Amino acid sequence: MKAAWCGMVAASVFAAAGAQAAPTVGQCMELTTGIKFSKNNGDAQVNVEETFEGKKQKGTQLILDGGVLLATSYQDIRDGQVFLTGAIHYNEDGTVRSKNVYTPQSAIPANMRPGQEVRVQFTDTQISTHYPLAGLSDKITTSTRTDKRDFSITFLGWERLELGGRRFPDACKFELHDVGGKSKGKSGEYVWYAQGYGVIMMDKMDRDGDVQPAYRIALTNIISAP
Repeated sequence: MKAAWCGMVAASVFAAAGAQAAPTVGQCMELTTGIKFSKNNGDAQVNVEETFEGKKQKGTQLILDGGVLLATSYQDIRDGQVFLTGAIHYNEDGTVRSKNVYTPQSAIPANMRPGQEVRVQFTDTQISTHYPLAGLSDKITTSTRTDKRDFSITFLGWERLELGGRRFPDACKFELHDVGGKSKGKSGEYVWYAQGYGVIMMDKMDRDGDVQPAYRIALTNIISAP
């Protein structure tokens, strides 16, 4: 970790009976354009609205420590579902390195109940752009690969967090496992979403299901919040 995270206070997950005023999963995952914050590893996250695959969509940009744009992940909330639609990864000069497009099966219900688990099985098509190498080629070429993705996503409920001097009274907490990938044992992630912000904290679990504190990534400073 490049910087120690601080200022986080977590209470127990709300009981379902007392959470009527809490946002739904769909509301919790909504993104407010222009929100930007830094994280304990030195990276920054900013919410945008851009055209992806011919449609205006909300997205989250990941900016590396040093100011280099690494990637933008896109989503679309409609028809009672949250669709994770794809991502673009960039080279250091801002040119597109690759684009991933997910099939609609990547969606989760916008009204998941605490404790509810869903299996998300979808196709991930990656289109990579290959730029000329000095003295070897003068053409830009592309290549395409298609992979099957299989994830287990459990909504654990709402949790109170305080990060970067701001209280998040009802962040949505999820447990994620890459069922179809190379994950070993019970390895996976805990992820917290806050309405308008996107992912504000993430923990990694090892193959025994134990949280690895050294790998926690969390919001530390809110740069802008329109």
